[in-house]
Amino acid sequence: MLLNMRNRIVDLIEDAAANDPNTIFMTGDIGFSVIEKIRDRLGDRFINAGVAEANMATMAGALALNGFRVYIYSIAPFVTLRCIEQLRNDVCYQGRNVRVLGIGAGFSYGTLGPSHHSLEDATVLGALPGMRVLCPAGCGELDALFEAYQDVNEPIYFRIGRERGPELAPTGLTLDNPAWIVRPGTDATAICSGAILEKALEAAAQLTDEGLSLRVVSAPLMHPFPAETIAGLLADGPVVTVCEAYPGNPLEVGVMRMLLERGRSQGFQSIDIKQSFPKLVANHDALRENGGVRVEAIVAAVRRLVRRAT
Repeated sequence: MLLNMRNRIVDLIEDAAANDPNTIFMTGDIGFSVIEKIRDRLGDRFINAGVAEANMATMAGALALNGFRVYIYSIAPFVTLRCIEQLRNDVCYQGRNVRVLGIGAGFSYGTLGPSHHSLEDATVLGALPGMRVLCPAGCGELDALFEAYQDVNEPIYFRIGRERGPELAPTGLTLDNPAWIVRPGTDATAICSGAILEKALEAAAQLTDEGLSLRVVSAPLMHPFPAETIAGLLADGPVVTVCEAYPGNPLEVGVMRMLLERGRSQGFQSIDIKQSFPKLVANHDALRENGGVRVEAIVAAVRRLVRRAT
């Protein structure tokens, strides 16, 4: 059975915990039907902190102080926005070895409404000194990132979608090279973080029919932004970022800074979610469309920027 990213990261932690008696998994009373296996495997090292995410973050910081590697797991807005002060003071300020697992990035929990949407989380956690923000596109990237960051004993936020994401086998995705070219192209570059990458790949296929070649780059490390790596992956033409997050997200800002600092003037546009609470109750993909992250928007942006550049 093909796993989605939510199930996959729990399996990865369970496997790692089998060889590391200092691994602790904590949940904010969320994840049942997914986490029973790891609960049974870890025994006393599995802690249900209850609907008390702020307390959970503080507990995680204290446990990490005593040599444990702690994973805290909940729906993304609950494990980020509800406990931002505790993550800042008790985890990041102390530089503790805590992994924050935010499940349901973007509109993944679409029909549950804005309380469960997670569109500002990467920006908020990316503002915390010492916090790394990882946003894998699919299970292949998640596997590579989990392995690459195993020996990093610092705060990390895993921004995880509920979906499986595109079926990809990332090449050369490592700690030192945290981005890669998913699809080659020469006329423009689309840079993506997360499962929204699938929209850029669809756009690239459509643009081929128009005679335009769109390079698609996946950048799962959103913060700190890997400017040197990304700069080496760009085509010569304009750049478009695609992210299932509000404007001002770390991908958009990181790419803009990189282009400005290097004097790149071929053109830039960000495709992200319009900054509003959706009034539409709908599934994941319909909310993406309503929010402005559509294949058609990517195609139109690339078409316009390439024509302007020529």
